[in-house]
Formats: sequence, C-alpha cells, structure tokens
Amino acid sequence: MATDSFKKGSVEMLTLFLLCEGDAHGYQLVQLIRERSGGLLTVQEGSLYPVLYRLTDEGCISAHETFAKTKTGRTRMRINYHIEQAGIDRLKELREEYENIHLGIRNIFAGEGIVSEKCESTD
Repeated sequence: MATDSFKKGSVEMLTLFLLCEGDAHGYQLVQLIRERSGGLLTVQEGSLYPVLYRLTDEGCISAHETFAKTKTGRTRMRINYHIEQAGIDRLKELREEYENIHLGIRNIFAGEGIVSEKCESTD
C-alpha cells in the first residue's frame, strides 16, 4: 500500500520533529503521531524502535533511562529520547526534501487536463 511506504520514509522526520518539542519515550511518540495526525497515521512500536536505535547510533538523538511509577505503584524503567544538534540538522534536511517532493507532486497535479479527467472517475 502506498500509504505504508510513504509512512516508512516519514517516521524519521516525524520522530525528530516531535522530539524538537520535548523528550519522549517510544510509546509516547507512537501516541503523539496517531493523535496529532487525527488518526490518519499510525506507527507500530515495532516499526518505530529500529528508527530510534538508528538515530541514536547516528548521534541524532540520545537515550536516557528514567523511572516512573505505574498505576499499581510499581517502578518502571523507560528510555526517553532527546534530540541532539545532529538531529536538528537532519530534520532540516528531511523537511526540505519533503517540501520539494510535495511541491513537485502539486506541480504535476496543477497541470491536470484531459488525461486526468479520465482518471478522476471513482465509479
């Protein structure tokens, strides 16, 4: 599905963007992506964590352990992620690439004509 392949390329950009707003743990990032997209984008934790590990290895983000109390009073360790300058720089690159792709697609659609009228039918 096209949406899935588009999402794969967007997860890195969205993750870095959200981390610019503040530190977060993996599950929190999954929730933020779903909530902020109005439910249009969902990312499975299993898809997000490899991105987080790679970004950590590349120095774009750092990871630090925190401890939080659960509703039952137990202490749970979480890994919170923090964006580094390399991540801010990478986000700028990704956003520029995204804007260029988006503009290119809009330009193609702006040139719609007879051919596109044939393709717009959803019958």
